[in-house]
Amino acid sequence: MKKLFSLIMLAGASFVAVQSQAQEVTKGSLAFLKEVPELNVSFVYDKLRIGELGKEAVYIKKKKAEKDAKEPGKGDEWEKSWYEDREKHYHPKFIELFSKYAEIKLGENVASKYVMIIDTRFIEPGWNVGIKSAYAEIELEISICDTANLKKPICKVRVDREKGGKGQFDSGMRIGDAYAKAGKDFGKLVAKQIK
Repeated sequence: MKKLFSLIMLAGASFVAVQSQAQEVTKGSLAFLKEVPELNVSFVYDKLRIGELGKEAVYIKKKKAEKDAKEPGKGDEWEKSWYEDREKHYHPKFIELFSKYAEIKLGENVASKYVMIIDTRFIEPGWNVGIKSAYAEIELEISICDTANLKKPICKVRVDREKGGKGQFDSGMRIGDAYAKAGKDFGKLVAKQIK
């Protein structure tokens, strides 16, 4: 019984260690944000990979073909919605929860000396077929730069496999939940480091 208890405690400790590594400062420090009341934000998708298919263009081509095979014209509707989800779900959720937990105003048109660049590197859209579903996940590289020198970040943070929604049928909502969680967790990380 003692061995079983020890194994359970060890597994729990490993899980906590893995969870705490979901967001990691990879360059510089977040301490300078203590004196920063607001930040501009920019979202970037230039190097985005999607699920097992890799490049976003490959994913879009496949999904459009699937939608058009079911009903001609649905592929274009799906593609339009795929891009609109960024402004509709991803950006506002990240901004809202980061601002709340870091207590730093974050916005896309904020007049600040600094800008936070959120580079989405990976999205697993997840799925829901009624009786089974899978979580959406994202990976981000977050850089905070002086607006006068965007090529030299003051600090960088890596966000690995941040889980989002699972039960929703709409992929934009599932992925949006991952951005909400990333914003919340990053906001907490900032708050902790600027105390």
